[in-house]
Amino acid sequence: MADSTQRSSLKISSAEKALKQKEKELYSIQRISKALSSTLKLDELLKLIMQEITALMDADRSTLYLLDKDRGEIWSKIALKAEVREIRQKLGVGISGTVAQTGQIINIPDAYHDDRFDPSTDKRTGYRTQSILCMPVWEPLSQNEKREILGVVQVLNKKDGAFTKDDESLLEIIASQVAISIANSRLYHQLEKKYQEIDVLYEFEQIISTQFSFQNLLKRILVNTADYLQADIVMAYFPFENEYVFAAYYKDGDTFYRTLPEVSRDWIGFVQNPDIRDLASLWHHFQSYFGVKSNYKDGSVIFSGIGLGDDKSGLFIALDLEASSSQEMQDQQKIFDLIAQKMSRALELETLHQNLLKQERLSAIGQMMSTIVHDIRSPINTVNGFVELIADESFSPEERQDFANIIRQEINSLMHMVTEILDFAKGKTSILLRKSSAKSVLKIFDPSLKQLCKLTKTDLHLDINSKHLIYVDEDKLSRVFHNITKNALEAMGEGGSFYININDKPDGVIFEFSDTGPGIPPEIQERLFESFVTSGKESGTGLGLAIVKKIIDEHGGHIEIDSKKNQGATFRIKLPLYKTNQGKI
Repeated sequence: MADSTQRSSLKISSAEKALKQKEKELYSIQRISKALSSTLKLDELLKLIMQEITALMDADRSTLYLLDKDRGEIWSKIALKAEVREIRQKLGVGISGTVAQTGQIINIPDAYHDDRFDPSTDKRTGYRTQSILCMPVWEPLSQNEKREILGVVQVLNKKDGAFTKDDESLLEIIASQVAISIANSRLYHQLEKKYQEIDVLYEFEQIISTQFSFQNLLKRILVNTADYLQADIVMAYFPFENEYVFAAYYKDGDTFYRTLPEVSRDWIGFVQNPDIRDLASLWHHFQSYFGVKSNYKDGSVIFSGIGLGDDKSGLFIALDLEASSSQEMQDQQKIFDLIAQKMSRALELETLHQNLLKQERLSAIGQMMSTIVHDIRSPINTVNGFVELIADESFSPEERQDFANIIRQEINSLMHMVTEILDFAKGKTSILLRKSSAKSVLKIFDPSLKQLCKLTKTDLHLDINSKHLIYVDEDKLSRVFHNITKNALEAMGEGGSFYININDKPDGVIFEFSDTGPGIPPEIQERLFESFVTSGKESGTGLGLAIVKKIIDEHGGHIEIDSKKNQGATFRIKLPLYKTNQGKI
């Protein structure tokens, strides 16, 4: 009876122990499942899973090895309680290497009695390995692809002896969970890289759009490329504007930009047939040529061609990249090629910009020459007309003398005009203010005024009602009147009427010039005093009114326009009064 009771108690105890073990397993599996949905960061996730595996297997430590196909190795990603941060093992070598190669589960009660066990890690760390359970981690099932091994889970030293078949089954279930975690994390990582690539390309597009200095643009591209790729050195070498540009950024120094008059044949040959083995010597060549110092030690290298259009005779290079696998190098090469395309686009935009500047300079020179020719035509015509009159002997000597005086005034006006245009182009200010009156200024302008009206068959109407004194440069103000009158008469063509009204105001003298022409279009009225703005004339570029505005501003005056379509235009100038206690300006 006592024996029966004892056996019953043992059975109950054994059942309770088994139940607790199953509860522990279910709890661990629940925690692992919860962890799978809590984060996509692989390191955090796998560390949590390995903790659960160690506790669930009642083991001393666990290690996850991931497969590195390029090197034919497995390497430790997560090693709980391990003293070595990274362990690498060749495929087929050691217990874990054998499992990674064969895909077979290995369960060993005593490691030192198995020829496949490699004790070198124990010797380095002082750890004593006894029982081992090593399980392959297979890629999740796929309909189109054959499953491959992603890695290996290795559990060491079960506390109460050897690992059992139940342990194998349980670890196999957990290994499938680990595989799902790795696959999901890789997909997440790929998606994250795509977003990073989009951000990087957007950032480079912003740099190209906002940087106006080509050297600053090039510097930003080099620095940002080095930061994104974690490269120690990024350099670019390319033909540009009949020169060759070499620019580089290196982590231990700074960016530099040089132009070279010629390119060596060695470089041309290298660009046409690039060899990654020569890039290190190429960098060392540039180091000695430019006196640059860096600690480059022949690390990983990527490069891409750059240039204008189909001519990719330039090279974009990144040296000493932080890449642990060929896949990472391929990913970096792809984004580097895209950045190189942005670099080529920046070169094209800069070339277009420089060509546009050249065209604008030539256009400005052409416009200036057109303006000068246009402005001097009128006084030359006047001189030509009075020269013919002087040759006519029917006129008296006194009349001929008047004609000669007019010619002299027109020549002086012509010389002032040329000087004025040159001063305007150089931004110079050269007015000589004196006490004067509206009648005195108009008297200087009167011969030219009447000649202009006569040539264009324009009716002239003068109404001068001013007695105030003003402080002006008579020659410059006469030039203002000439430009306004000439523009008005040319806008009207032959015929029409031109009015000049001068009236006193308490705080100044108002000069009004009105015509009966077509008026000034509203869209250019606000810009009429800018350089090269014109309307209503067959020739000329509008520089004359820009000079008018400049002279009036120098006198401390104000000019405005009043114009409506088909109702002519009125230029209204207000000049301040002369004050008796006013000194020289």
